[in-house]
Amino acid sequence: MTSEICVMNRHSLVLASDSAATVSRWENGKKEERYFKGSNKIFQLSNTEPVGIMVYDSADLQRIPWEIIVKTFRLELGSTSFSSLREYGRHFLSFIEAHRGLYPATYLDELLIENVDQIMIRFLTMINEDIRVKAAGDDPTAITEAKRTTLNDFLSITSAYPLTPPLTEENVAAIRAKHLAKLEQEAEADLSLFSEAAPLDKTALVDLGLNALFRRPEIFLSQTGIVIAGYGTEDYFPSYVEFSCLGFIGDRLCSTDKDDHSITRRDSGFFKAFATTAMADTFTMGFGPDVYNLVRSHLRDVLSDFATTIGSRPPNLEDLVTDAVKVHSDRWTADVFEKHGRPLRRVIGSLPTDELAELAETLVMLESLKEKVTSPSESVGGPIDVAIITKHEGFVWAKRKLYFDPKLNSRFFLRQQADHRRSMENADAPE
Repeated sequence: MTSEICVMNRHSLVLASDSAATVSRWENGKKEERYFKGSNKIFQLSNTEPVGIMVYDSADLQRIPWEIIVKTFRLELGSTSFSSLREYGRHFLSFIEAHRGLYPATYLDELLIENVDQIMIRFLTMINEDIRVKAAGDDPTAITEAKRTTLNDFLSITSAYPLTPPLTEENVAAIRAKHLAKLEQEAEADLSLFSEAAPLDKTALVDLGLNALFRRPEIFLSQTGIVIAGYGTEDYFPSYVEFSCLGFIGDRLCSTDKDDHSITRRDSGFFKAFATTAMADTFTMGFGPDVYNLVRSHLRDVLSDFATTIGSRPPNLEDLVTDAVKVHSDRWTADVFEKHGRPLRRVIGSLPTDELAELAETLVMLESLKEKVTSPSESVGGPIDVAIITKHEGFVWAKRKLYFDPKLNSRFFLRQQADHRRSMENADAPE
């Protein structure tokens, strides 16, 4: 996980992020995760325009680091600009989908087979643990029949889900025809390892794996949140757009629009936390999601016990308790928001840029501290990067970690200056 903040007013927009990153992979049907604390998650998206990008949840897109993807896109984008941030986002996602240097066709084929293979192993493990298979005891015939029934049930349930956009039935049929022979070989190997005593239909197992990947990729692929923030060429106030990206299925990139917000002449301040948000919610709302859920749970128990104590349990007691809990939750959260959330947004609307950056950094620091003392994984932590984006000054760093000593690497900054001069010359050159 991670902790990231976007805070903005009419003057500027600030992005802040910790440096912890999660790398996930499936091995023998089990998900493995590794945490690192030196990742870069905030980047300048354009060399010439006031636009930045922030990523969270996963450090890479199917083994290609996001840092490489973003910087490759930035180089290709050059001086091209767009009127809105959503156009930057769509152009960025289209660039990833079409780039056969980063994602060669042969690699995408290998990824598909690998993903389906891991899904098949996962389902075979679930089949072995199914209650019907356990109930078959030591009878080989009963075990085989129970496993076949369970496999067919899984296939029926999974096939009933709609396809994940942008996949179509034609895409699915083409992918299945192209890879069926190889996938059946993988299925045979999986069956020999995980279901040796019960011969199952290898084609049914392949179809189960394919349908699970096509229709429920959010379960089997690592999701990355993408936040693009700053100014389009026609914007006078900052905004952000958020996308969710699951990666490639075949040669199609699965991504969806998630959220957006724009500062306007009437809306002067805005704040949004991404990924791990408990401390940011507590600071901005006056309570966190854990407190909210505990209050609801305890109130429900107290009301039910009270009804028992007074000897009045109407047949619709559960519905009455549910309605009472909802009314209570709506009232107290609205009152708390009026006392904490709304004043904070008004203050954010008038903060100068340096204090806006300090607020964003502090909120990430609080989340990092909470994770450090309460979570063994410490999935939030490491140095905090802070970037400021304004309409005319563009993208600037308020705080940034480097893996090298700047005093020993003057040539690096000279190269950066030379690259910037070339970018500006290309932007000014007549077409």
